[in-house]
Amino acid sequence: MLRVIGRRGLSIAVAALIVAGCAGPAAPPSFDPSTPCGGVDRQEMAGAYPDLEARIPVRIDGQAADSRESGRFCAKSTLGTLWDAGIHETEFGGGIWAFDPGGGTSLPGMQLSVFRAPGLTAQLMADEYRAGAAATSQVTIVSATNLQINGRPGFRINFLNGDSHQAILVWPSADAAVIQVVIAADVAESRVQAAVAAFG
Repeated sequence: MLRVIGRRGLSIAVAALIVAGCAGPAAPPSFDPSTPCGGVDRQEMAGAYPDLEARIPVRIDGQAADSRESGRFCAKSTLGTLWDAGIHETEFGGGIWAFDPGGGTSLPGMQLSVFRAPGLTAQLMADEYRAGAAATSQVTIVSATNLQINGRPGFRINFLNGDSHQAILVWPSADAAVIQVVIAADVAESRVQAAVAAFG
């Protein structure tokens, strides 16, 4: 079993298939995105924010996502350092890809996500992922760098989670409407770059 940072909702887990990983109580099966969060840490379902789900690439290396959904994080327990920065609700859309294993016992995969909230920046998002990794006992951060991603300022964090090689890339969309994120677990760099290119 492989796990990407499990401290907060801004994470994924890999176990047989990649599944969404969040801290705290389970999200309800459905919700009305036009109403306030009402004290719930997170809410997610397919079709909650269709415009955000539509920003997730249809295919990576010819493979469609295994799942696609959207929702929102509404509490410090799921927003972490974003909450401390004054962002108290973040909407997201995401897709999960699981790939055939390359002879090992674990299943490599990726999660592609987009996030939006007033005041949200790629820097704040990267800081949250880095803080989540640093707070997880099995994670060793190998590198955290600033770099250009699709011609825009972005961030990459490479780390080991146990014996799993994982990476997180964060950068703004071309129209600056959302922050784009690729989380990869035990996949070839060519696939990571294919995901980045698919996002644009």
